[in-house]
Amino acid sequence: MAGIKINAPRKSLQNLNLEIVARDQSTVKYRTENGNDFSVTVEKGKVVYMENDWLQDEKGRQPLFSDFSFGETSLKEIRAKFSTNGFVYKDRSAIKTDTHLVMFNCFEFDSKGGEVLVTISKISLDEAVSIEDVADKLKLDALIIASKSYLDVIWGKEKSFDKNYKKINP
Repeated sequence: MAGIKINAPRKSLQNLNLEIVARDQSTVKYRTENGNDFSVTVEKGKVVYMENDWLQDEKGRQPLFSDFSFGETSLKEIRAKFSTNGFVYKDRSAIKTDTHLVMFNCFEFDSKGGEVLVTISKISLDEAVSIEDVADKLKLDALIIASKSYLDVIWGKEKSFDKNYKKINP
């Protein structure tokens, strides 16, 4: 994302020409050119986690990675593109907030780096849905690319895989 790759050295962040909006010891949050957030986490001198969050502005629908569109691409379309529902972390599959249902679907890249693409989609709890059309109505809200080993640490190692699970091409 934004020219940064998982396992890149911390110094690669110097190449980002984006406004820094927050920083702590391991994570820097930037504002992208289209007004969204882009957070990068570094551990042991290497990039392990990147997250691109849509801030709900129509002008910011294009994420930093993929041809998906924030607020428009459905979970059903994501599943169709990758021919799998991927996998979910047991402790991070679905979250219900006061206003939304949020889904985390993970797709491991077919690469040597052990990277995982996480699509975060959401739907308003006020929207009428059925089990048959919920995947069509869940819309992309954020993208994460992270090291699988880092996600195993922060989200746990226990996963549930789609019966048609397969790795995806980056």
